[in-house]
Amino acid sequence: MKLWHTEKPRVVIDTNIIISAPLSKESSPAKIFELLLVEEIENYTSEEIIKEIKGVFKREKIKSKLSQDKINFIIENFRKFSKIVKPHTKLDVIKEDPSDNKILECAETAEADFIISGDMHLRALISYGNIRIFSPKEFLEIYLQHKRISR
Repeated sequence: MKLWHTEKPRVVIDTNIIISAPLSKESSPAKIFELLLVEEIENYTSEEIIKEIKGVFKREKIKSKLSQDKINFIIENFRKFSKIVKPHTKLDVIKEDPSDNKILECAETAEADFIISGDMHLRALISYGNIRIFSPKEFLEIYLQHKRISR
C-alpha cells in the first residue's frame, strides 16, 4: 500500500516542529529534522513560514535555551533542504488562529502528502483535501511502517 505518491513523502513541516527540534535531541521533532537533513523527506515551505521561524527563534524564551550558532544552523539548513513555494491562494480555514492558514496554503500549493504539526488548530482538521495532518510522533510511526513494508 502506497502512503505517498512519490519516492519520498512530500511534507510541510510546521514552525513549532522546527523550533522544538533543537531543544531535545531524542524528540520526534528532532528526528523529523534529521529526516530533512538526510533528504528522506521532501519538505516544502514558504518565505512566510521561514519569516515566522526566524521570529520565534528571536523570542527570549527560545534564545535563552539555544546558542546563536545552533539557531543559525537550524534556519540555514531548513532553508537549504526545503523547496520554497509561493502559495497561490489565501485560505481562511482556521478561524481561531488565522496565521496557521499559511501552513495549509503552502501544503496546497506544494501538493503535499502530509503536514507535520503540533499545533492544535491544524491537528483538529485531521486532513485538508488529500493532505493528512499528523503530529511528529504519528508521522514517524507511519514513515517507519512504510519503510518496513517497502523493503
